[in-house]
Amino acid sequence: MKATQVLKAQHREAERLFELVLSGTGDVRGAADELTRHLLAHMLAEQVVLFPELLAIEPDLVRGACEEHTVARFEIRRVVDTLPGDPTFKAKLVTLRELVSHHAEEEERALLPRVEGELSDDMNERLGEQMQELFDALVAHARRTRNPGLASKHVATAA
Repeated sequence: MKATQVLKAQHREAERLFELVLSGTGDVRGAADELTRHLLAHMLAEQVVLFPELLAIEPDLVRGACEEHTVARFEIRRVVDTLPGDPTFKAKLVTLRELVSHHAEEEERALLPRVEGELSDDMNERLGEQMQELFDALVAHARRTRNPGLASKHVATAA
């Protein structure tokens, strides 16, 4: 799967997970943990695999995306550190969702079309495979260790 397709699919999954957590039904903490694992793994895969390839194509957008990741990591940590019963939990989730939505919309509007135009199909496929492989490994590791914020330490050092 192409990197552009991987990113779009991960964006849609993040939207689904946000809706699930914000619905307030079922295991809200478990769903929030799954959301934060997803977001952290997604950001690390972008920063380690895709962004180095895109610096020559769109340096300002890539640097801006890295700054957005920094702010998102801060908000993720706040969500992880807050119990679902806390009156600020939903507000923190909504803030994080707005940040992530803005980030995803900007990537899909401005960055991904450039990727499609500038990278060969083979390179786009190779990067997509690498991103998905890293994403899957990070999510699996975080699930095994039952630590939704574990990847945040790795993401912080990748920026």
